[in-house]
Amino acid sequence: MKISLVIFTLLFSISAFAQTLPNFDAIKLEKAPDYKLAEPYALQTANYLLSTPFKKENKDVMNSLRFMGKWMNGTPDYSFSVADMEDKIGRDNDLLGLYMISKAKYILENKANAKDPKVVKLNAVILLLNYCSKKENSIRMTKQLKKLAEAKESGELEKAL
Repeated sequence: MKISLVIFTLLFSISAFAQTLPNFDAIKLEKAPDYKLAEPYALQTANYLLSTPFKKENKDVMNSLRFMGKWMNGTPDYSFSVADMEDKIGRDNDLLGLYMISKAKYILENKANAKDPKVVKLNAVILLLNYCSKKENSIRMTKQLKKLAEAKESGELEKAL
């Protein structure tokens, strides 16, 4: 009985943590070391954004997007660009932003692969496609994104990129 109570408490606390956001006002992003210290918060925020329906009227979503934009633009450790993907997913700013969030999530979870742009791109697109394929996330798939989803389903995504 005690073990099941411990397991329940642990699962509840993990679930609660996954859905909470850091206090963005308390995170200082001024100097290079600040961005390194903020990496756990960036990952937490990316996880939140990729597990929450994309609704611009949601204050938490918008605050999260602002924080991630500031972190991605300022971190000296990683480079984030969408130039290579505009033709592949479309010029929709929301999709491009979610692609960048997906890149950040993959890089922060797989730092050993962060310097391999092909691996980062492939895995970021997989994260984006997984997010966009859920109707509750309120994202309209572009023609280009639909083609990538089809390529993923047929095992040809890497070739399509």
